[in-house]
Amino acid sequence: MSTQEAPSQTPLIPSDRVDELAQLIKDSSVTPMFALKINEECTTSLTSTKLGGLPYWPQGMDYPTTKKGIKLMLLAQLNLGDFGDCDMFPGTGLLQFFVDSDDDCSGMDFDDGTNQNGFRVIWHKDIDPTITEEDVRSLEIPTSFDSWDDFLGNPLRGEYALDINKTTGWINPATDGFDEAFLACAKQLLGEEYVAGRDDWYDCLARPDSDKIFDLFNLEGPQHQVFGYPFFTQTDPRSYTESLRDLDTLLLQIDSDGTKEGDRVLWGDVGIGNFFISKEALRRGDFSRVLFNWDCY
Repeated sequence: MSTQEAPSQTPLIPSDRVDELAQLIKDSSVTPMFALKINEECTTSLTSTKLGGLPYWPQGMDYPTTKKGIKLMLLAQLNLGDFGDCDMFPGTGLLQFFVDSDDDCSGMDFDDGTNQNGFRVIWHKDIDPTITEEDVRSLEIPTSFDSWDDFLGNPLRGEYALDINKTTGWINPATDGFDEAFLACAKQLLGEEYVAGRDDWYDCLARPDSDKIFDLFNLEGPQHQVFGYPFFTQTDPRSYTESLRDLDTLLLQIDSDGTKEGDRVLWGDVGIGNFFISKEALRRGDFSRVLFNWDCY
């Protein structure tokens, strides 16, 4: 009786090459970003870079509301002058992010994440120094100082100043495009035979090594940031919606953030929120099409 030769199989990436491969992926995908960190020792003003609190708002300009007339709450405010000479921004002034704190999902539209009914991104190119906190309070708007509803609506427990650190970041397994980056680097480092016929990065590794990849790409601490690569607890929505692929720039990411004293930011069950825009639209100062997404464990 003749025996049939077993079919050849694409070999798994050797365990002793995983660290080297991970470093190559990081090096090949590194990009500038700004890391943001809550600073509870720093006081804020009407025009500070911050989370929550009172927004700067010029007199005579319509305040953002939903179609039902519900006023939105300031989630974050970026004073672009604090970011130095960054050519990705359209200029200086203030960039503001508003959400619907009256909505269980903070204004995110599951069917169309670019629908700015429940959220808004607004750029004030110029700042009027005569605007006061009293002027803004007279608008009777919701703020993060209002009741904090554990898991719903308002993800902030107060107002927080943000420190800004210009640094670099790299792609991670939660981001759309990691499969392609992984396979390209594996092919470069080890050869075609280790990726042939595979589309998913984790198919190239034994289970302990795929777990190691998650550890090697894990970043410590809450990931508040501008630019760089986003993180998701579930799935990058751009990976399964072709019409969102052009939104290639992480405009802002706010992570859940807590201390021993309690939560400062909480998206649902310890989630993360992010806003995306196309690079070209950002440089033009056109914020009419932005993707707002948040997910949780």
